[in-house]
Amino acid sequence: MTHEEYRKASESSKEEAQRILFNEYFNYVYTIVFSRLRSCANREDIEECVSDSFADIYIHYDENRDVSGDISGFIGTVARHKASDLYKKLVRHQMNTVSADEDELATLEAPDNTEETVDKKELRSKLIHCVELLGEPDSIIIMQKYFFMRSSREIADIVSMTPEAVRMRSSRALGKLRSKLTEMNISL
Repeated sequence: MTHEEYRKASESSKEEAQRILFNEYFNYVYTIVFSRLRSCANREDIEECVSDSFADIYIHYDENRDVSGDISGFIGTVARHKASDLYKKLVRHQMNTVSADEDELATLEAPDNTEETVDKKELRSKLIHCVELLGEPDSIIIMQKYFFMRSSREIADIVSMTPEAVRMRSSRALGKLRSKLTEMNISL
């Protein structure tokens, strides 16, 4: 809708001009608002923000200005500002509602398996480092076979080898990997 079209519609009936504007730009405004608020707002908040955007458009758009051209820029700007304001408000509210009493924090304990989890992560990172030291294509073969559970045929397609060659390289790479892990005093 252009400025001139809105002005002509507004001259005959202000309500009809607003209805036409709403029907033409509803999807546009909803898309802008939804893309900004989808991570923190519920459906009612989004719909209310769309309604507020159109209310601001109706209040602040001056059809008597001597302007020509499309009015979608103005509509998009109002929708973005409304969505941004609501986003800030909702995020601020969510941050303020997550609070804990100091006494509660003092009584919180770590899960029983925290140390075990940390040990597993350290072992996994050392293992991956050792696999990377094997070089290509051995590291690729080991990672694909034991981390991603791919068959020799699937790995053969990845590294451009025959399945038999993949099995042979895998066997040799495992031997090298065992010796590297033994050097690092790691036993599996």
